[in-house]
Amino acid sequence: MEDNIKKLFEIKSDQLPTSVPIFPLDNVLLLPFGKLPLNIFEERYLKMALDSLKSHRMIGVIQPKNNNNELFTMGCIGKITSFIETPDYRVVLNLEGVCRFVLEERNLTPSGYYQAKINSLDYLDDLKSIEPHIDRSSLITKYKNFFKMKKLEIDKDVLSETSNLQLLSTLAMLAPFNKIDKQAILESPNLIERVNTINSILDLNTFQVLNNENSSRLN
Repeated sequence: MEDNIKKLFEIKSDQLPTSVPIFPLDNVLLLPFGKLPLNIFEERYLKMALDSLKSHRMIGVIQPKNNNNELFTMGCIGKITSFIETPDYRVVLNLEGVCRFVLEERNLTPSGYYQAKINSLDYLDDLKSIEPHIDRSSLITKYKNFFKMKKLEIDKDVLSETSNLQLLSTLAMLAPFNKIDKQAILESPNLIERVNTINSILDLNTFQVLNNENSSRLN
């Protein structure tokens, strides 16, 4: 019974849109099966959210490449899973990452946001809830050390009550990586490569923080 109900909410490959409204978010990472809360107050993006709710309830989240209105070519489709209108005319919604996409073209709508033609055909495996084989303990330890060095804390529930797949997405999305690192994680071809990319980024960032601390002590 529960499995049948779950299937009602799953997105199948033939339900993936080829056109979505684009929400550019700087230094924000959305991965398949990741959860992203959004607080929307700008008029054009309020219209974007309301328009999306009238259709397939999906939005393309993508990072700006620079300040010249350029975007990275890869983003992630997010499905609106909850929606609240506030008394002060904001919209608070939650997105769940569905599938990565390549941006092919975009056009400005009369409402002021961009509608984009996208292609997700090479990333249909993102729809599969496959548990990756990871050294969970080692990965959590690396993240704990990294967050501690950044004077941040990780929600203990994330560490203990999530599947490997959710852990992989959630921690990468929460971590204070720079936009280049986040884009590298997003663009990793598969889950195995994503794990390798995350480990490399954590190792490099940890080394840089420790190196900076040692340099400060010497000075």
